[in-house]
Amino acid sequence: MSLAFSYKDGVNPDLKNEITYFGKWLRQNYVFTKPLEIRLIHVHEIIDFDGVKCAIRWWQCSNENESVKGEVAVKSFDENLENDGPSVAYPTVIASISRVIKYYFLAIQNLPENEDSVTEWGDNVMSAYIDKIAPPPIN
Repeated sequence: MSLAFSYKDGVNPDLKNEITYFGKWLRQNYVFTKPLEIRLIHVHEIIDFDGVKCAIRWWQCSNENESVKGEVAVKSFDENLENDGPSVAYPTVIASISRVIKYYFLAIQNLPENEDSVTEWGDNVMSAYIDKIAPPPIN
């Protein structure tokens, strides 16, 4: 099936370009059996469905044919780029997107969530992408 990215509210064009390359890399290395749409939103925080402020959120639609959706707050990218440079700004967003992808794989396999393992997997995907090495398996 597919992996798609969309952008809301003025996401940095340089970040959009990098995510295009990251998306291609992800599609080469992972099979997305159900559609996954990830929205990058130019805000500091997203309000989750339970009212909690967060940097990422995801949800699975009840209709089998609908996509899993995720959102990532990326306004801090511009601040990180200005204050800490690209070596911090890009990996931060890539790791967050990778965490959404791990939640996606857990959801479509009906596996339990473990935030620590999701964070670790996201960091490993980010490192693999940056270092141009084989990515971690989804399990």
